[in-house]
Amino acid sequence: MRTRCAILIGLLWIVPAAAEDAQCPKGVQLEEDIQATPDCLAAHKLHQACAWGSSGDGFMSEAVIDKCKAGFFDRLTRKQKRLYEKRLEACGERYPVTPDGGSIQIYLSSMCDEDLAATYFKAAKGGKIVGTPRWRVPDIS
Repeated sequence: MRTRCAILIGLLWIVPAAAEDAQCPKGVQLEEDIQATPDCLAAHKLHQACAWGSSGDGFMSEAVIDKCKAGFFDRLTRKQKRLYEKRLEACGERYPVTPDGGSIQIYLSSMCDEDLAATYFKAAKGGKIVGTPRWRVPDIS
């Protein structure tokens, strides 16, 4: 019984701390702050924390993806570029943007594309990707 209580108390302390990490910092001017981040991963983390959940996220994702692609895309082999494009298509299939889909579909699709670019950026070592980065289409909520 004491162990269960200790675990419950521990979780109550941890959960609010984890939630605070995911919050958007106050005073963020998202577009300018994304451009000012030092790299792709920092921009991706900022956008995840500050995402609006609407079509406006498409513009923010473009900025993050551009920052990420600058770190790996030009150095991909043809085969790796084809796989990257195929994975982008998988995002489009999972989160299709249609005239009836609305703003949330644009958000979901752009965040999926952004997640893919961030995964490739992480896998790039010295600007070159060795092997194929492990990635699957994320479940974005």
